Amino acid sequence: MLLVYTLQAHAQNGRIAWDEVGFVYAQEKFQRIYQAYVETYGEYVDPLEPARFPVASDSLFGWIREAMGMPAEGSSSGPFQGEINAWTLVSIDGRADWLTRFGSVQWAYMGNNFFTLLDTMATPEIRARLEAYFGPPTQTAVETKQGDETPSDENGQFEYWFVVNDSIPMMIMDVRGPFDRGVIVATDQRFRSFLYRMRQSLLAIVMRRTEPAPYVDYYYNFVTDKWYSTGYDGAEYFLNQIRRPNLTLGRPIQAPS
Repeated sequence: MLLVYTLQAHAQNGRIAWDEVGFVYAQEKFQRIYQAYVETYGEYVDPLEPARFPVASDSLFGWIREAMGMPAEGSSSGPFQGEINAWTLVSIDGRADWLTRFGSVQWAYMGNNFFTLLDTMATPEIRARLEAYFGPPTQTAVETKQGDETPSDENGQFEYWFVVNDSIPMMIMDVRGPFDRGVIVATDQRFRSFLYRMRQSLLAIVMRRTEPAPYVDYYYNFVTDKWYSTGYDGAEYFLNQIRRPNLTLGRPIQAPS
């Protein structure tokens, strides 16, 4: 109606301004094309099917899945998705061979970033459950302070070194010994996106199905320059300040209560 009114108005006035000629012809052409279309296809057009438009949340969900070590939706490629089917704990004497094999690995680390038992439980209790399931650690403060040429956290109390699924290195270690919560888990940075799932796959059963086992470790706090004897005696967790121990005697032995 507006187009018809515009053309009639111009015809009644009898004059078209010089800068309106293009507009009038464009409107007239549109009217003719529209009329031809209606005569051919009808006045109404069936609606299109709904289409999905990508939005920012699509990529965000994918990033969250990757950060949590979860496989991408619809993805079945790749032999490893974070599940650990086999593990071998490295012994004290096996550290040199393990370092020869994995000494050049670039490590990715995960701390207590979540709200699982592994993130909120006191480190001494986690250590007792690791003892029950895996046995004694690969490395403790004794080996570190003896000057062994192995990579270690000089403020750490214990480290468990593994080879999982026959070819992937993995480590579990404390941060501040008996004064902290949670543990640190590390693996080859190539598997960084699977680290959370690897941690849960290896340690969730430890936290759910094991009872704490007695153990004793030395711990050195380099901030206060103090030594401690710390562990679990089967009934209580203990932390006793001691003089610097004679590390040449090796790891401490828990006396019967």
